[in-house]
Amino acid sequence: MKKWVKRMGILTFLVTLVFFCLQVCSLIVQYIYQAEYIDDRLFYLFNMVIVTFLGISIFLMISLNKKFITLITSIIVILISINVYLMYERNQEIKNITNLSPNGKEVFAIKKKRETGEATYYRSYFKLFGRPHQEVPDAIDRVGNLKWLTDDIAVLTYMDKNQDIQQFVGTYGDRQDGTSYYYVSSHIRGKWQGGNSQVTANSNGITIMQQGNDHFFDWDHVQQFGTLAIVLSENDQAEWTIALGEDFSFDDNTPEPPTGEIILYKAKLKDAEAIALEYKGEAQSLQ
Repeated sequence: MKKWVKRMGILTFLVTLVFFCLQVCSLIVQYIYQAEYIDDRLFYLFNMVIVTFLGISIFLMISLNKKFITLITSIIVILISINVYLMYERNQEIKNITNLSPNGKEVFAIKKKRETGEATYYRSYFKLFGRPHQEVPDAIDRVGNLKWLTDDIAVLTYMDKNQDIQQFVGTYGDRQDGTSYYYVSSHIRGKWQGGNSQVTANSNGITIMQQGNDHFFDWDHVQQFGTLAIVLSENDQAEWTIALGEDFSFDDNTPEPPTGEIILYKAKLKDAEAIALEYKGEAQSLQ
C-alpha cells in the first residue's frame, strides 16, 4: 500500500475522531450547561460526517475483498439514510432560523415550533452551541427577511398568527464599554438625515419623514432590543427598526451630540433598504 494512501487513511480517521469527540462533548454540554447545538441539523450532519470519513479511512487503511467492501458501503449508506430521515423528521417539528454575521463572529439563531409558531431566540457559544435566551414575543406564522444591519445587529421580519408584520432584533455588541445598560432613545435625540429620509426624536416620541410623509410614534410604541436597536410599532404591527451604526458613539459626561450614524430599516417581509442617517442638530419638543 502506498504511503500517501495510508496517510490519507490516518487523516480521515483523525477527522472522524474529532467529530466523534464533538458529538460526545455536545451531550456533556447539554447535560451540564443546558446548551445544545445552535442548529439542530448539526447533530445529524456531524453523524453523517463521522460515518462517511470512518468508511473512507477503513477503505484506505485496510485491504478488503469485494464482499467486505460491499458490506461496509451498504452500512454507510444505511446509516446516512437513517440520519437524513431523522433530520427531516426533526425539521418537521422545529424550524431552525440560523444565520452567520457578515464578519463571521456572531450567529443569529431562532428555533420555531412549526405546529404552534412559538419561537425561542438562542445566544451562541463558540458558534456551535447555544442556550435559550428569550421567547420571541409573537408566534411566527411566516418567516420573511433576515438582515444584518451591522456585524452585531440582525433583524428578523416575520408575520405573526394575526397576519401582522413583526420585527425581532438580535444584538451582540455595545456602543460604550459594555458595563452598563442604556436607552437607545435617550441617545438618538435630535434630527437625523439620510437621502430622502429623516428621523426626529424628542421627548414626545419619534417622527419619521420619508418622501414627504410624516409618521409619529410615541414612546409607548417603541420597544428596545439590547442596547443597539429599537422597533417602532403601530396597531400591534412593527413599522420600523432604528439601530445604532457601528461608528455610533456618545459620551454621557458631556453635552456634546453623538457622532456616527443611525440606521433606519422598514418592516417588510421582502428585503428592504437599510438607510444610514447622520445627526443634523437638536430637535425641539412639542409643548
